Amino acid sequence: MNRGFLYGDGFFETIRVTNGQIPLINQHIERIEEAIDIYQLIPTFQVDEAFIYSLKSADNELIRINFFRAGDGKYLPENNELAFDFSSEEFHDCFFIPIALDLESELQKSPKKIGTIELYPEPKPMMKWLTVKSLSSIYYVLAANYKKNQDADYLLIQNNDGHICEELISNLLIKKGEDLIIPKLNNGGVNGATQRYLLSNYGFQIKEESINFDDALNSDAIYSLKGSTGISRIK
Repeated sequence: MNRGFLYGDGFFETIRVTNGQIPLINQHIERIEEAIDIYQLIPTFQVDEAFIYSLKSADNELIRINFFRAGDGKYLPENNELAFDFSSEEFHDCFFIPIALDLESELQKSPKKIGTIELYPEPKPMMKWLTVKSLSSIYYVLAANYKKNQDADYLLIQNNDGHICEELISNLLIKKGEDLIIPKLNNGGVNGATQRYLLSNYGFQIKEESINFDDALNSDAIYSLKGSTGISRIK
């Protein structure tokens, strides 16, 4: 058993392969590099396009890479070297990201997955290591149980200030009047690959604001930003 299993000492990245390509590969690599730094890990191999493509086994799949601290030790590790394992599964859900210049027009092409939206009452701790996909995921496990018990389709996550930071398994983009808004990056949410893609390519069309649950419910539209499926409209 490795330290990822014994202590949750690591993080993971889930990567979508669609039609043999990995459309968000640069954003995934950026996230991995940031997480390595946050977890104070020492890379022992190059995490680049060649590395990720070497894990691909099918044209439409999800690859999950678990990164963790190598070696033994208890709370105090024997070393900080990076190790990994991975798994994959077939995956054929629709994948959509915008490519034309006008983001608002592109969003109208996104798949619609409208559903009920609830708010998780337990605030997410404002911890830097929780801004990546930590192997210590008990907060999200308990939130997922709450979502199921509420019979909700989507569950919004808030921080200690009552500001929405993300949805249970995705980032959020809301449309309010003429504005396209994402929750402020410093509000504690995971900065996902699709959100990074939007900010990199359409940042000049997007505002960062602190929003609460009422702001989200009263918006004209809510979009889910998810690495496995890209963008879909949920309200």
